[in-house]
Amino acid sequence: MILYQQHIMWYEAEMLNETLTSLQKALEYSELPVKLSFCFNSQTYLETPIKGSSKSMFDVFNKHPILEHAEVVYKTDQDSFYNIGDWRREVYNSNAKYTVWGESDTLVPVDYFYTLSNLQIDEPHILSLSSRKMWDSSWTVVEHTRLQSLPPTHDTLGILSCGNYINYDQLIEFNNQDGDISIEKLPITKVDGSLLALSSNLPHPFISPDQHFVGEDTCAQLFFANKKVPQYHITNRIKGHNYNHPLKRINTNSTRDDSIFKRYADESRQAMTNFLSHG
Repeated sequence: MILYQQHIMWYEAEMLNETLTSLQKALEYSELPVKLSFCFNSQTYLETPIKGSSKSMFDVFNKHPILEHAEVVYKTDQDSFYNIGDWRREVYNSNAKYTVWGESDTLVPVDYFYTLSNLQIDEPHILSLSSRKMWDSSWTVVEHTRLQSLPPTHDTLGILSCGNYINYDQLIEFNNQDGDISIEKLPITKVDGSLLALSSNLPHPFISPDQHFVGEDTCAQLFFANKKVPQYHITNRIKGHNYNHPLKRINTNSTRDDSIFKRYADESRQAMTNFLSHG
């Protein structure tokens, strides 16, 4: 069994139909059952809607057919502050072949679950997909092999740059240029949380118990590196991770410069530091 889990904030809702459709198409080729688990988070501790209710934002995608077979957990302002770090820490199945971290801004390659179904790696590990061209050389090791020799990301690279939007058809067209899946064991641990697959039997928790958001993937990266958990990497398939998706933050004027965001972010970073310093 594979577990696909995803945390969705209300202001991300306009991205979800394309993301869920990419997931639906990829699931058609899975040779293992895939459990779907989603968190619909309508909390307004950090961001507030310009109009309407935060909960109503989910209406744009909550009739997507893939959700008929999914487990959905709701987080509201009746709950204490909760975010993606909490979800990723809590929703890990040590008995599943893989637990996959979905993201609202990331399209799923069509052969992703087929690949996970058929991989045989005989040690606990994490598995990453390739990135497009990133913003600095520290990411070269996880970039697609055809992109590693390009200069750091720039607008002139078009869809080859992580800073530009790539749609589903473009994702498929790019990945179809490569042959069979190629996988390498990386010499270092380098984690971008989108579509990271965590194998069974990993040491956990791998994210600080008090880290609600901001840097939770960095925390996992440092934890796995410290525990000598190897990272395997699919070198010739990119994920459709749209860092700058045009619909990423809809119906809110709140930003990461707001004082409340900075306070929660500082608390999460301190929680990560405390957690990692204790082993």
